[in-house]
Amino acid sequence: MNLFDLAAVVLASYLIGAIPVGYLMVKAKKHDDIRRYGSHNVGATNVLRVLGTKWFVACMILDAAKGYVPTLAAWYLFHTHDMQVAAGIAAVLGHDFPVYIHFRGGRGVATSFGVYAALALPLAVGMVAVGVFIVLALRYMSVMSMVTVPGGALVLLLLAILHVSDDFTYTKTIFGAFATFFVLITHIPNIRRLIKGTEPRIGETEHRVQAKVRRSSRRKAHV
Repeated sequence: MNLFDLAAVVLASYLIGAIPVGYLMVKAKKHDDIRRYGSHNVGATNVLRVLGTKWFVACMILDAAKGYVPTLAAWYLFHTHDMQVAAGIAAVLGHDFPVYIHFRGGRGVATSFGVYAALALPLAVGMVAVGVFIVLALRYMSVMSMVTVPGGALVLLLLAILHVSDDFTYTKTIFGAFATFFVLITHIPNIRRLIKGTEPRIGETEHRVQAKVRRSSRRKAHV
């Protein structure tokens, strides 16, 4: 693998991943910084809180494209899984730490979905189906993220172990491990709120969320 090619792929993928879609949407629509609201990041879930469902769907698709396009392009240009994985990791890092807005980005969930789609499209379709089910059943975006991304990594590992085809290599599992680590690390505050019962569900008003926080505080005081 040529180091110059690798550096070019990583840099280009990072710069594409770093495009702050959610930030630009809110800036254009409300002339404000999305990071002042909700979870204080630029991800699609925060776009849902600030702009609503239509913009959320658009942000999800565009954030996923930031992972899909460079990862797929790396395959067509170099025909190696090493380059694909390097492009995917760089794109997710770009989304999480975007140079354009002082390295304060999102959590990389939708962008990881896009990378999974480029690595194994049927797997990504299954992840979307599971994610939709979890969101409809539980209305927790955080739970959806923490189940689907590690779940995708596990399936990639199983496919590599079983050697289903030459398309499923251990190299691809590197991305799964990376995405799982990042998603779980960035969702530690959500895990804590889920344990306390204060994690906001999709569609909950700020008043209802604050009421849950107060009830949790009272329970803690009585313990």
